[in-house]
Amino acid sequence: MVANCDRHCPLLRRMLIAASALAIGFSLNAAAQTTLATDNSTGGQSYSSSTDYRAYLSTDALLGGSSSSEPAEGASASPQYGGGRQSSYPSYEGKWSHIAFEGSFGFGAPIGNDTSFSQADVDAGYLSPSLGWGWNLNAGVGWNFSKKFGVLLEYTFDRQAMNHEYLNAVSNAEAGGPVSATGLGGNVNTWDFAVEPIYYLPMSHKNGAYVTGGGGFYRKVSNFTEPVEEESYYGIISVPATVDHFSSNQGGGNLGLGVYHRLSEDGNAKFYMEIRYVFVDSPKADSSNSYQGSGTQEVIPVSFGIRF
Repeated sequence: MVANCDRHCPLLRRMLIAASALAIGFSLNAAAQTTLATDNSTGGQSYSSSTDYRAYLSTDALLGGSSSSEPAEGASASPQYGGGRQSSYPSYEGKWSHIAFEGSFGFGAPIGNDTSFSQADVDAGYLSPSLGWGWNLNAGVGWNFSKKFGVLLEYTFDRQAMNHEYLNAVSNAEAGGPVSATGLGGNVNTWDFAVEPIYYLPMSHKNGAYVTGGGGFYRKVSNFTEPVEEESYYGIISVPATVDHFSSNQGGGNLGLGVYHRLSEDGNAKFYMEIRYVFVDSPKADSSNSYQGSGTQEVIPVSFGIRF
């Protein structure tokens, strides 16, 4: 019996060791499942060693950041657009955040040919007016492709006065013609539709500058007026009435610089001030269209407005 026991004991010991290992394995697995269920029921989180290992090898860990797979406090649970980089528009802003609106009001100063009076041209019958100061209105709508770049479709109306030296010369030369020599007045109205790219240059969280410019369709109308008497509730009053005009349609362009100030920390509303150079390629008067040509127009408008 002793001899038989000696022969079979090594086999028996191996079987006991294997059975013990299986029992320990099942016990550990059951304990792990129990722990995970407890964590889920209490709102906790469980992480495996393989998760910790992958977190340790993540890009943030390799760059010296935190190796924990737990997201930082206040961070979004979903990945950001662009592989983890902050997108141009945060997730809390909708698609309407890309739409831009603007409106402004300002004044304009003529430059170039608009300020050069020529008595010889007036004597020859060429009504190429010299302009005075004026005012302008602007409205636009567009699309912001990012926080820094957008494109606007703008409508602008500019009204410039004709200077008195020019009007006096026309009165003297045109007495008895299309316009008379009595109380002659005048103005030049220019409106346009133009496509205007805009690029912002932030200087701080709320302040910055921008550049803009573009081109499009321009219509220019020169009006000559004379006072006429009209009856009103207050009696007989004198009002200016148009007695002659000429117009032209052509292309034009502009280039501008501006500064802005955000009206709130997180909103898109901005107060802005800008200055532009505007060039309108209107035809010059000649012998065949002495009352239709007005020559190129150059104006420096300064505007103040709100842009969203």
